[in-house]
Amino acid sequence: MISTNAPTVAPREALEGVPPLRRVALVSNLCPHYRRSLYEVLATRFELECYFFADREPYWNPLLPALEHGDFGRVAMRRVKVLGEPLLPGIARRLTRARYDAVIMNLAGRLMVPYVYATARARHLPVALWTGAWVHPRTPFHRLTEGGAHSLYRRADSIIVYGDHVRRALVSISGVDNAKIFTAAQAVDGRRFSVSSDPARSREILFVGRFEEEKGLRELIAAFGIVGDPSLRLSVVGNGSLEPELRSAASQDPRIRMVGHVPQDELPAHLARARFLVIPSITTPTFSEPWGLVANEAMHAGLPVIATDAVGAAAHGLVENMRTGLVVPERDPTALAHAISLLSEADELVSSLGAAARTRVSAYTFEAMADAVEAAVRYARASRT
Repeated sequence: MISTNAPTVAPREALEGVPPLRRVALVSNLCPHYRRSLYEVLATRFELECYFFADREPYWNPLLPALEHGDFGRVAMRRVKVLGEPLLPGIARRLTRARYDAVIMNLAGRLMVPYVYATARARHLPVALWTGAWVHPRTPFHRLTEGGAHSLYRRADSIIVYGDHVRRALVSISGVDNAKIFTAAQAVDGRRFSVSSDPARSREILFVGRFEEEKGLRELIAAFGIVGDPSLRLSVVGNGSLEPELRSAASQDPRIRMVGHVPQDELPAHLARARFLVIPSITTPTFSEPWGLVANEAMHAGLPVIATDAVGAAAHGLVENMRTGLVVPERDPTALAHAISLLSEADELVSSLGAAARTRVSAYTFEAMADAVEAAVRYARASRT
């Protein structure tokens, strides 16, 4: 079942009598740039304190004044490494019912996840898990801990998911109660990417992402080689460990341009020049594409998107075959080449899919995400109470 509507919220009767949220702790590894706007919206609804335990952004309270150069206000918290994994031992003193109404935590951090969860449970704090995982990794470590992950999902008071593809996986594979899952479909700042463009007039195909195996760039270059149209160009934006290999492969085809890294503020200009975006991600033992936010960015610019079925935005239904783009099987250069050829030859199809994409993605906002997150936290609180 494909869902393209607003995020799911809790039934009204389930939240009757639940007092408004006062203060909520959010524990995550990083604060990436694409999350800041969501956290700012949440901070208008309740007092939000964020603990980031990776090497950057260790602790951020968005209610504190910003520091110079656009940095976030911070409260120092000692970080230690245990067996190479980061840990904030002092967080246990702060996670109390006297301080917080609930805890939101994601599943990054091999030590922080059990540490925070056990602390919250010992203090009888409601826990809302936040996850984008819809295919469990197949590394030896993840195989060993898979049963524990499923148990954690079932025991959490509520779960916030990136999209309905994650919801389906949790219900069918982990046996999670569907009623406690809340879809906070991924969003970007659409105003930044709502550029004036006419994609049907362009002959440029665009890829934006990391140059890593899971992004499917080998398959994309192979597929583009099958497409013989000499008027087409493929612009590859990004960087990563495969860059030398990819530059060598691209040098065999003069139609391929390796752009390299592009700052975020320059990305809208690249979208404005493109005909369509390709997201050729593949599933690997360590990674499955949880969403692919560049799909939202391209759709706000009025571009159709070609995505593989390994891309979360396609599995959820934002990128929908022959409605807002094309969806092809992963690891299939021939199918990908056929999709590229189709959109390269059909100007009217590009225009109609791009217009539908812009309309569809307009519902994916930070306010809608915040609605789902807030409902999930209130549901967790009601459940724990």
